[in-house]
Amino acid sequence: MSSRIAISLGASFLGYATHSGFLARLHELGIRPVAVGGSSAGAVAAGFYASGLPADQVRQVVTSWDFRSAFIRRTPWFTHYIRATFWESNPGLFKTDDAVTFLESVLGDLQIESLTSPSFLAAVSNLETYRTHFLQSGSLARAMVASCCVPTIFQPLQHAGMTCYDGGVAHETPMDPWFEDENVDTIILHRVSHTGGSAPRMVPFNLINLTASSHAVASEQLLHYRLKLAEMHGKKVIVINTSHDRPALFSSKQMPSFYEAGAATAEKLFESDLKSLR
Repeated sequence: MSSRIAISLGASFLGYATHSGFLARLHELGIRPVAVGGSSAGAVAAGFYASGLPADQVRQVVTSWDFRSAFIRRTPWFTHYIRATFWESNPGLFKTDDAVTFLESVLGDLQIESLTSPSFLAAVSNLETYRTHFLQSGSLARAMVASCCVPTIFQPLQHAGMTCYDGGVAHETPMDPWFEDENVDTIILHRVSHTGGSAPRMVPFNLINLTASSHAVASEQLLHYRLKLAEMHGKKVIVINTSHDRPALFSSKQMPSFYEAGAATAEKLFESDLKSLR
């Protein structure tokens, strides 16, 4: 029965370590999903898992400062600001080129269509057509980063002929393609929320927090509708949340504990809902 499970990982600020711990622990417990997917940080964790990269190597990457800093490292600040102000039709505070390069150094040139055990999807938003697309082909590394490109914060990436932004704009936990998938019976949605700690006040990080809060308003309402759609298609949906402190902006020291928090959530889920399915 575990082969009938699909797992969607939600968009969350720096939530990829938490999601990775969740997936790794389920894997240790014998759960083998037929499909994984996500938006933003969820797409990152799902991509690592679908790639078949060993869990200890995934843990090393997602808890490192090198990976996090890759999302802002290759931004030529002065010239970038001038271009974004006067010439760019798709501006963003940060360029993500180095994040793609970093992931390619870890994953190689993996193509999404080659991933079958499990299959993978990443949600991205196309702000030109006002539609969400579920990437199921093309470069895995680019898809993972494209799904993280929060509007105004990160410049969008080109993928599959589209200008791609954060999939969490409309699909915080993407699952729509699985509604009509006969190989999926149960859909698990893993979400990450933050408690404690004050919201950042420094530009641009307070803007990131404001964007995330705006996402949350839409996400809650849209999730309510999608749960009804899943029920109409005969799918069982399990929604589970991992809550921990807000990630620090300039330190990755919390990331190992966030990884373990995700693993602890997986343990609870297994005991309460999945043990009988293994």
